[in-house]
Amino acid sequence: MKTRETDFIAGRLFVFDMDGTLLPKTSACLEIARATDTLPTLVDLERQFMEERIDTKQFARELHLLWSLLDEGLVLTAFNQTPKLHNIQSVMELIAEHGGTSCMITMSPAYYAEHFYRFGLDIIMASQFPTTADGQVDPDKILSPADKPDLLERLCRTRGLNPIDTVAFGDSGSDIPLFTRLRYTIAVNASPGLRTMAAAAYDGDDLLEAFDLVPQVLASRD
Repeated sequence: MKTRETDFIAGRLFVFDMDGTLLPKTSACLEIARATDTLPTLVDLERQFMEERIDTKQFARELHLLWSLLDEGLVLTAFNQTPKLHNIQSVMELIAEHGGTSCMITMSPAYYAEHFYRFGLDIIMASQFPTTADGQVDPDKILSPADKPDLLERLCRTRGLNPIDTVAFGDSGSDIPLFTRLRYTIAVNASPGLRTMAAAAYDGDDLLEAFDLVPQVLASRD
């Protein structure tokens, strides 16, 4: 069995992106769309977003209209069927056992993301969508990429952690604002743009293997 370094974990925050990172080559929205037979509409919305014809808040409003009658059982089914990296729970248990704090920050709906609590994450921050058909989307509760570093710094203040010590795992452009602020960063199955920013890159299907890069990253940036 491989001997893993653990001394670096205590008192440190480890923050994970969800879509494309813990969920390789997919996202919460894509998996919900598949489960609800709304994939073509979602793809069109994502195209409009990528072309900057709609922003994060407008995307969220359209998403709520599309899935206004979504029930918890269907979301759970979509979550269970979503491909995930191996050993997510093992990494969260390792962090907890050795005195670290784990956090996931995602722009996707909280009603999907919070199912990751079962994997042992300490904190999950996600966009808060209405849970009833007649609810209205509150733009202030819909996260954007720019919110990620601000949320991280706020969390560090409340938990007595140093944001400079944080290790972040991400995969795409939505993680750029966070990777810009941090020096300990690992790109996971990442886009070329994020890969060039990161202290290290991992390609594969096992979060434990990606986590094993952390000591190397800490040494290279200190």
